[in-house]
Amino acid sequence: MIYMDTKEQIVLILMLVLLVAAAGCINTTSSASTTPSGQTQEQPYGNTPTSWTIYDKDLTLDAQYYIGSPIQIPKTSTIKITLNLLNNANSISYIGIIPASALNTWKEDPEAATYTFITHHVKDGAYTTALSPGQYYVVIGYADPIHKTLTSGTEVIKAGKYVGIPIDLSNIVYAENVKATIDIREDLDINLKFMRASEFQIYQEGGTPRVIASYEKAKSETYAITNGPPSYLSRIGPDIYYLILDNTYSWFTKKTVDYTVSADVVYPAEVHLKIEAEETG
Repeated sequence: MIYMDTKEQIVLILMLVLLVAAAGCINTTSSASTTPSGQTQEQPYGNTPTSWTIYDKDLTLDAQYYIGSPIQIPKTSTIKITLNLLNNANSISYIGIIPASALNTWKEDPEAATYTFITHHVKDGAYTTALSPGQYYVVIGYADPIHKTLTSGTEVIKAGKYVGIPIDLSNIVYAENVKATIDIREDLDINLKFMRASEFQIYQEGGTPRVIASYEKAKSETYAITNGPPSYLSRIGPDIYYLILDNTYSWFTKKTVDYTVSADVVYPAEVHLKIEAEETG
């Protein structure tokens, strides 16, 4: 049996208390991780999925865009794309994700690019896909065309005269499937032309304009303006245009013409786009 005096007993008790306190600190640490967005969050001991926001802004779709720098995906992740249409569109032609190596191909011809994910005619909503580790771009197209009546009315064109009807398309991205429908009440014919405002000025001055479409002695019918002679343009860009109803070849007869010009028009659409990522692997 070991005997200790009072001082020794006190020292022993203090040593035991310190050992117990030290043992209680074991397994109580936490780890911190930094997300690609630069936000640092405290996590409990062990790993939890990392998530971050890649893009969250309003965007005007007056061109086809790739969004920012390439997305760095270090681990298998779920990508969530949320689209809100704000103005001038009922849907967007496409939203896709391409490998970073396919960007130059996409710039030259979006239809020829390799897509990891793509969805067409995109409306309001959220769209998700899984990505393997790598570098990617999110790409987005124009708004889908909206069918519009560009102008309509009735004109009486006197013998030896013509009428130029302005069509202001200066606020569009492009228009396609442009058509002019005429109904000549006297069941006769008239020359029909379509040209830019700058060419219409030349026409007024008696020069030779470059016309987009021209039909001689056109009767009551619908005529192709795009994809029509002589230019056969598939689409027209932003500008002011003129529909010409030309009766200058007639010496005596006036013509009463009901007309309508329609097209599928792409406007610069206002959208809000949010892209989020969350690691799953």
